[in-house]
Amino acid sequence: GSDQHLFRRSQVRQVLAYLREADSNRYAEELDALLADDGIRPHLKDLAFALLAEVSDPTEKEWAIAERWTAPALRAVEDGTTNADRLSAIAWQRIFGSRSWFAEIDRRGLIEKWLASDNGRLVDMAVTYLNVHQHRSPDRVAALLEPYADRGGEWTQRLRTLMGRAVYHTNRRFFNLLLRLVDNGTLDEVSRSGVVNDTFWLTLYELGEKRPGWVPEVVAHRLRRRLAVIRTAGKAPYMLGNSLIGHDDSAARMIAKSAAAAPAEFVEQVLPAVLDISDSTLTDDEPPKRDAVWPMLIETEHPTGENACLTGLAGALAALAQESAAPMGKAIAELLRRDTHVANHLLLALYGGAAERYADDAVLLLCAEPWRFQCGYSDSPNWCAMQLIRAVVPHCSVRNREKLEIVILGYVSPFERIAGIRYKQVGHTRFNLLSAIPNDLRSVRANADYEVLKRKFGKPDGEPQGVIVEEVLSPIDKSSADMMTDGQWLRAIDKYHDPAYIMADPLKGGALELARILEARVKEQPDRFARLSLKFRADANPVYLEHTLAGLKAAAVGSDLKLQVCHKAFEESPGPCGKAIADLLGSIEDPLPNDAVRILHCVATEHEDPASEAWKTDAGRGQPYNGEIHMNGINTTRGRAADAVRDLILTDSAYIPRFKPTIERMIRDRSAAVLSCVAGTLRAVAYHNRTLGVRLFRSMNFAEDRLLATHHVCEFIRSGLRDSFPALQPIVERMLRSSAPEVREAGARMASLAALDHERAAYLVAEALRGDQSQRHGVAQVAAANLGVPECRAWCEAKLTVLFDDCVAEVREEAASCFSRIGSQSLDSYDKLIAAFCDSSEFADGALWLLRALDNSRERLPGMTCMVCERILDRSS
Repeated sequence: GSDQHLFRRSQVRQVLAYLREADSNRYAEELDALLADDGIRPHLKDLAFALLAEVSDPTEKEWAIAERWTAPALRAVEDGTTNADRLSAIAWQRIFGSRSWFAEIDRRGLIEKWLASDNGRLVDMAVTYLNVHQHRSPDRVAALLEPYADRGGEWTQRLRTLMGRAVYHTNRRFFNLLLRLVDNGTLDEVSRSGVVNDTFWLTLYELGEKRPGWVPEVVAHRLRRRLAVIRTAGKAPYMLGNSLIGHDDSAARMIAKSAAAAPAEFVEQVLPAVLDISDSTLTDDEPPKRDAVWPMLIETEHPTGENACLTGLAGALAALAQESAAPMGKAIAELLRRDTHVANHLLLALYGGAAERYADDAVLLLCAEPWRFQCGYSDSPNWCAMQLIRAVVPHCSVRNREKLEIVILGYVSPFERIAGIRYKQVGHTRFNLLSAIPNDLRSVRANADYEVLKRKFGKPDGEPQGVIVEEVLSPIDKSSADMMTDGQWLRAIDKYHDPAYIMADPLKGGALELARILEARVKEQPDRFARLSLKFRADANPVYLEHTLAGLKAAAVGSDLKLQVCHKAFEESPGPCGKAIADLLGSIEDPLPNDAVRILHCVATEHEDPASEAWKTDAGRGQPYNGEIHMNGINTTRGRAADAVRDLILTDSAYIPRFKPTIERMIRDRSAAVLSCVAGTLRAVAYHNRTLGVRLFRSMNFAEDRLLATHHVCEFIRSGLRDSFPALQPIVERMLRSSAPEVREAGARMASLAALDHERAAYLVAEALRGDQSQRHGVAQVAAANLGVPECRAWCEAKLTVLFDDCVAEVREEAASCFSRIGSQSLDSYDKLIAAFCDSSEFADGALWLLRALDNSRERLPGMTCMVCERILDRSS
């Protein structure tokens, strides 16, 4: 009969704890009565359930109480319904997380029963239960899951979810389960739920920190599994690079740390896997044989996982070799019996790690098999061999050093034997290798040869730098170009006709780079260079005219001169200069003469670009080069010409009759990318003449459904819905029923916008609301965006109330964003919508939208605020 304030909690706790020790029968009676009494407040019953969950050794009577109160929750799981019994939900939550009750439930065989059930919901619950207790009872959880490791089917996703959240470093049996699931493919796509940009390796973060000696096992198993998957997919050998682990910083860091912390384990586990993978993916026939996974080594701050494995092995082998007691014979034998680049790289690293110990062995090996000199990085191809020679030569015998010198002096690399390379590069490898022998240890002959090569090459290759980005510069720098006369420009244009890339000076550009300098000069002196361009030879590289046209576009120079340059470009290089011609003509403010209109007509309707739809072209892995239709369109010549016609019509309606034949051909273009730009031209026409614009729009070639979702097409329809809906209605219907999701979404948006002005469009909105996710998402976008518009509010509220409970999270989230569109309006007037939102399924995830609206409100907050906050606290608890 008391108020049962919070201070009663400590009294209840003390009494129950005392009774459990002093009188177990009365304890069970009191606990049972407390939980069953409707006059006792829930917070005290929650305390009682918490105490029950905390007991370390549950008794039979306590089991009977727990079983009775959790039964409704368990039935709800089995039936797939919501548990309406609030106290049962509290009991379930407390018991579910208890470690001692996990042991009790397991002892009674319930977990095994749930896992073996035919009821998928019960099995899912059991897996979640194991997930909760995995970090505290990893050995038992592993034992319970092992019978299902190879089951497949729904078990694949269950195990992925559990393993993505698991702790691996505390128990060997559970770690072995991890390896088993890696091998059978269960963990091919595992990640931690809710973690952005997560990967398989991020799930192993704690393992890498606390058990670096176990990481090599995962690396080896993962490498072999990934190779098996790729082979099964039939991927060509040359596509294997970076596909076993790839660019994953978390993986690379973990591998590097493991190799340094546990070199013996790393070599034992990873070396056989790396060698097997290299052996099975060879792409060369001559030593050092390259493979598809490690075709070359590149020094970088962000190595791929594959390169981290190789670098880790090199470091681990070198570290172990330094330990005199370390048995390296087996590793050396495995590496010696292979003539691959990978094996050679690792062997040289091992020998270099203990130079005094292996000096003579290393030198004799290099003498017997000189192909091993070809070991290094992309920008320093002999670096590893140079490092080994530098390390071992001071420690080997004089006789062996002399042998090595003789071999080096007679060595010519395979690259130096290539036709066309020999004259410039012959001797470069010899120069690098001789530089690794200290001056005082070289013979007179070797020093003489070294000095000759030094005069030819300057300095030997240094430490690898990795990928270096530098700009390809014009063959004539800007300061010199600023001083050039017209005659010098014409001679330079004739001289630099080609791209001019040469290996000896790869940073010296050609025609394109000089043309960019020319464009800058055109902008500075447009009249001079426009006249100069008229003197370009007809066979000059068209890139010069193209950049001249680009420089003239915004230049303050007479239209007549611009037109002369356009005529020259159109007559001599209409193909390469098509875009620049269209851009320049579209920017001229004076009325264009008829011959200029004809040029633009030809470029817009007859130019060969685009010859195909690049947005459809496969760029590999099923991905298009540019999947965005309009983005592709504005990079085509006919598309740019359509934009030029649009700009001219927008500024002067007198162009409409002059370009009407052009537009009537443009709307029948075969390219959807071009048509996405033509729709922009029709918007310009409709700006001056709505009737003509709609008529041309309805006659447009809409053979490609996805064209209907492009920017200008949607904007044309949107701007015409109020006044021309009957004419556009068939197109909106087609969009709504398209096979392409993005078109259906755009169609639902158009139908919803139409419904704001036309009752006759209501059936289309109703169809969208009954449709798929994309259609409902389109309605949600319009309803959310227009909620703050007074005349649209009733329609929007009606639709949002339904969409708050949509079955798809993305649709619900879009609907919930409506609260960000209310602006400065009083929230009090939205009480019904807020109440509906609080009762909806989106409230749990989307309450932030409403909280922000309340937080940003400049008016007195509505009484509804208390309900919102209370609901949030209820959901959180």
